[in-house]
Amino acid sequence: MSDDLAIATLDTLGKTCPEPNIMIKDKLPEIKPGEILEVVGDLPNKRSMERFVRMRGHELVKSTVEGDIFKMLVRRAEKERTDIPLSQCTLLQPRA
Repeated sequence: MSDDLAIATLDTLGKTCPEPNIMIKDKLPEIKPGEILEVVGDLPNKRSMERFVRMRGHELVKSTVEGDIFKMLVRRAEKERTDIPLSQCTLLQPRA
């Protein structure tokens, strides 16, 4: 098995911050620490979602952009920081 093989996928397309962060927070407990979640989202939410994941102690394994959609692989941490607000939104402007 590859080290970056996701065992679950979360689709946040069409959602606006902070909803994608809430969805990530709710989905990660469904996988075991060390396992990887693939998250698909709209480009404007990329920075906020990546920062949210890292600040809560999870590993951002990989992040790719294809047009206005991005995908990131998140390795669940053994212990998550729960004192990080869900609503810290930083939106990117879509590419012209």
